[in-house]
Amino acid sequence: MPTAGDIAGFLDQLAPSALAEDWDNTGLLVGRRESVVTDVLTCLTLTPDVATEAIKKGVSLIVTHHPVMFRAVRQLTGDTVEGRMLLALIEARIAVYSPHTSFDSALQGINQQLAEAFGLLDVRPIRPDAMDESIGAGRWGHLPEEVSLPVFLATVRSGCSARYLEYSGMNRSTVKTVAVACGAAGEFLDDARRLGCDTFVTGEGRFHSALEARNNGVTLIFTGHYSSERPAVEWLANRIGSEFSEVTSVASVEERDPLELYTDE
Repeated sequence: MPTAGDIAGFLDQLAPSALAEDWDNTGLLVGRRESVVTDVLTCLTLTPDVATEAIKKGVSLIVTHHPVMFRAVRQLTGDTVEGRMLLALIEARIAVYSPHTSFDSALQGINQQLAEAFGLLDVRPIRPDAMDESIGAGRWGHLPEEVSLPVFLATVRSGCSARYLEYSGMNRSTVKTVAVACGAAGEFLDDARRLGCDTFVTGEGRFHSALEARNNGVTLIFTGHYSSERPAVEWLANRIGSEFSEVTSVASVEERDPLELYTDE
């Protein structure tokens, strides 16, 4: 059976730690590298509900996209929600790994998957890596042919299984050149404009980013942070299972988008 170190090594090949942003906290965050892994649970965010699911299922390793202990931890006690959760995982001998921004930017990473799901061709990084221009932050490319905005909105919603979309743009707009950046990536709007993109898709962003996009003739689409990244969690569970056939690897079934949509209709 593989160890946590074996799977961590595979994940580092899939999403090299060198691609992580300087502020990020990636890699094996909890556990012993020599511990044997029989079951893996993937999730977007390690919450108490996901931790409880992992403990009940008897998994050996959780691969969470968003890291735990994102900021420096001075105390690990039962006085906080994260502290209680981590102590419970340690007591259950469950290791935790996070690829986060490494996976966002990787060759087969989240942004590449989104670009392909939206039907983009000639896909390239928005901000190429200095050592390898085939990888890097975000993605941009072209649709095979120009389509109307409503048609593209339907493609985006289907491509990331979003319950709804928010967008800033005119329905009479057409879409041809598209930039994509998962999660909260409004800072890529200027890059999208520089590259000549008429549309920019991201998980979430600021009100003023929507105004800026509209004023500059760029259609801005928010899929929701969860929807922009959760499909890759399913993909990652399958990818780990394919690489380590003796391991049971599944995505969390307890994880939910923390945001709900209210309507009086």
